[in-house]
Amino acid sequence: MSSQASGQRPLTNDISDERLFTEPKRCPLTEISVLVVGAGVGGIMTALECWRQGHEVRLLERSSGPVETGDFFTVGFSAVKVFRNWPQLAKLNEELAYDPWLAFYKHTGEVVIPPGPMNWDAGAPDVQDRPERIYRHHRPKFYLMLLAQLERLGVKAEFSHRVIDYYEDAAAGKGGVVLDNGSKLEADVVVAADGVGTKSFSLVAGRQVEARSSGYAIFRTAYPVEHALADPQVAERFKLLDNGKSVNEIWAGPDMHMFIWRSEDLMSWLITHKRWQQDDGLATESWHGSTKIEDVLKYTAQVPGWPEIMNRTIRTTPKDGIIDWKLMWRDPQPQWASPGGRVVQLGDAAHTFIPSSGNGATQAIEDAVSLATCLRLGGKDHVPVAIKVHVKLRYDRASCCQKLGFANQESYHSVEKVAVAANPNALKPRYGSWIWKHDAEQYAIENYEKVVRCLETGEEWMNTNIPPGYVPRPWSIDELILLQEQGKPIELEGDWD
Repeated sequence: MSSQASGQRPLTNDISDERLFTEPKRCPLTEISVLVVGAGVGGIMTALECWRQGHEVRLLERSSGPVETGDFFTVGFSAVKVFRNWPQLAKLNEELAYDPWLAFYKHTGEVVIPPGPMNWDAGAPDVQDRPERIYRHHRPKFYLMLLAQLERLGVKAEFSHRVIDYYEDAAAGKGGVVLDNGSKLEADVVVAADGVGTKSFSLVAGRQVEARSSGYAIFRTAYPVEHALADPQVAERFKLLDNGKSVNEIWAGPDMHMFIWRSEDLMSWLITHKRWQQDDGLATESWHGSTKIEDVLKYTAQVPGWPEIMNRTIRTTPKDGIIDWKLMWRDPQPQWASPGGRVVQLGDAAHTFIPSSGNGATQAIEDAVSLATCLRLGGKDHVPVAIKVHVKLRYDRASCCQKLGFANQESYHSVEKVAVAANPNALKPRYGSWIWKHDAEQYAIENYEKVVRCLETGEEWMNTNIPPGYVPRPWSIDELILLQEQGKPIELEGDWD
């Protein structure tokens, strides 16, 4: 069935599209060469922003071609701001992004909060410039949109380039990578944007910091809505609202939560679940491979009060359409860069996120903007200093967003302990203005010299891109798990809402 016939929004993968002809304004050339490893959203955005800031850029990707799989993620307002510098991406972002309403349910199907628009900072009526909408993206469409823009600039992702090691020559002012065929590539800066499985830790941290299981995984899928609507009961349950809006439903239950959403053209559901068969090795962090519908139904059979309509919906998933995605984790790592400042981690390679943070893609894009800006401000002769400034600007904020993900997940999974009838807002995820008002480029510009003085003279400086009143301190996932096991809440000092 054609995309027009099904009502499905077309993928933006045609680089001859006239809408992609407008080039953004480029800063004066810096002569800084940047080698980006990993052509995911963070890596492509890094390449785009480095190009815009005047750097020479090259992008490597281990896959044999574009990875056009995946489901949905939210691009936060702080990340959307970057598109003001990319007229064609700004237009396409508005066209391709979905703007669903939200509703909250208990795992039994009981409505806690009926459908309504996202309420930004409901407790702070004086907050200005609230976002007017949500930017919920189908990953393949967003990914191809960015990739097409990069190719229009003459920068092509180099596929089938698998990096097995990183190195640097501080004296020569170069970082480098070793490919699986033994060849080496070098640049003034190497950006490890190659995800949780990055090979950069031996250089950056002096040891390989292995990602560990968070104890949770996600059954996840997205498929053409026609499959779901073929079941009359599912079609009746998941109708669009009278105003034409779709509803992204968040279901909260014991040690699990689900996002289920029927958009105009796609059906998507994700069930975050505790590893119910111990760590059987079946779940992986990959868009390749699949799990059986029967395995998901075996899990939902263990959820008390789980409604049959949800099982019917799960059964509408096409064969081999479900991924069991293991949620991997590293504790916050303050060291993102190599000793000589020539290799720097970005996105999931620097800071892993669980989906309940709603911040993984957003923080990777913020990383890209901050890094490219700091390199321009520092210049070719001061790359290591620019990298240090970038990390100092970003680490506290990323760590807060990581912790927020666990706090949001705790709210979902503690539904039986929370009197939601008296306080239904307890189920809502926290997205305070400190998250969405942030402007990564402007923040770097305003604070670059201040951080340089802090690093060189010890002059006092503190990040202001974190929750007001919060004083950063080290924390670990083990601390949070212990609190959960003891039935204690995750305390968030300061104003996170």
